[in-house]
Amino acid sequence: MKSKGISGLIIAIAVAAGIYTVMRFTYIGQGQVGVVWSMKDGVQEEVLSPGAHFVGPFDKVKEYPVSQQQLVLSNNPSDYGKKDHEDWHVDAPADGGMVKMNLTVNYNFIPDRVVSLYSKFNGMDGDAIVDGMVQNSIIAYIKEVTPQFSVMDIYSTKRSEVSQAITEYLNSKLQAEYGINIASALIIDVQLDEALQQKVQAKEQAKQDAEKAELDKQTAIAQAEVKKVNAEADAQVAVEKAKGEAEVQRITAEAEANANRVISQSITPELIQMKEAEAREKHGWVTVQGGTAIVKAGE
Repeated sequence: MKSKGISGLIIAIAVAAGIYTVMRFTYIGQGQVGVVWSMKDGVQEEVLSPGAHFVGPFDKVKEYPVSQQQLVLSNNPSDYGKKDHEDWHVDAPADGGMVKMNLTVNYNFIPDRVVSLYSKFNGMDGDAIVDGMVQNSIIAYIKEVTPQFSVMDIYSTKRSEVSQAITEYLNSKLQAEYGINIASALIIDVQLDEALQQKVQAKEQAKQDAEKAELDKQTAIAQAEVKKVNAEADAQVAVEKAKGEAEVQRITAEAEANANRVISQSITPELIQMKEAEAREKHGWVTVQGGTAIVKAGE
């Protein structure tokens, strides 16, 4: 019984070894697909999805990223998340001079194109195609787009428009040539040489000065309008005040006139005689209005 068990184990090991000689294990990373080439059948039409797979011992498997990847073209190591990195910025021609551009290019291989790419590029995988050819093509194609724009467009005012134009142009070229889709090409930073920087700064300063002058003009107009409104309001107040004072004077004059009229109407010969009598009785003399003499009583 013991010898039979040993024999069974030997057989199982032999079978496993036989299977291993005809099959091997491979793993496809997340966001990737694998293209399989065999000596017998050549490039297989069916690609391997992410996960573990068994393939023939002599089969070749190359991976292509079909999820979004990012290519950084920059002279700033921090854009790569590193302290040191090779300078891959783009020296791009523009209307008015040259600019240095740092960009990020987001891309992915088109899934139904990867099998033909394997044959077209002699079994190169996705990373090798990008590093060896696509990256240089992207830089060259960017330089075909930027002359459509001025230095100022790229440096400040139309940067998003430039990025969109680059994205569209790269797609028109790379989809057909490499089976790559460009999701976006975004300008991170634009740098100018010292002479061009001074020109741009001078132009920007002139623009700011013009804007400030216009703002000062509008402010002066607004202040003048405020002064005008205030002056009109003050004038109206003065008019109303003068009207009020005139009305007070009129009312006062009318009151005095009415009072004098009442007094005048109330003075009768009898009242005069009565007042004269009161004066004689009290002082012994009468003052005659309109005359110069004071007549004592009894004279």
